[in-house]
Amino acid sequence: MSGNDEQDDVHGERRAGPQAAREARYRSYEAQGESSIRADLDESADTDPEAAYKRAWLRGKEATRQDEQFRAMFASVASANDAAQLARDSARASRRSAFWTMIAALAAASGVVLNAAIELGWLDWLRR
Repeated sequence: MSGNDEQDDVHGERRAGPQAAREARYRSYEAQGESSIRADLDESADTDPEAAYKRAWLRGKEATRQDEQFRAMFASVASANDAAQLARDSARASRRSAFWTMIAALAAASGVVLNAAIELGWLDWLRR
């Protein structure tokens, strides 16, 4: 391994080191819980060397929570839109059904009137 390769490895470790340290730190925060981290910040925000990391972690948690709320809100809006579309389709079908029911009722009423006219002899002049 040459000197440059060793330098690249060292720099690679430096790049991976802070990332790994941050992930480990965030895992420990996750294990402690959000309320515990908030309490720690409230008690010793000025003296805690990890206060900035804790605030960043809490901001990330809040952003995640807001994203979840947005997704839930969007799903709710989409569901309401789908329900409204189904209601419109149902109303349209109901109007069609009402129209044909009215036509059937008019036909039945015409039949009743015609039958009554025949029985009463009002249409005898048609037979002649």
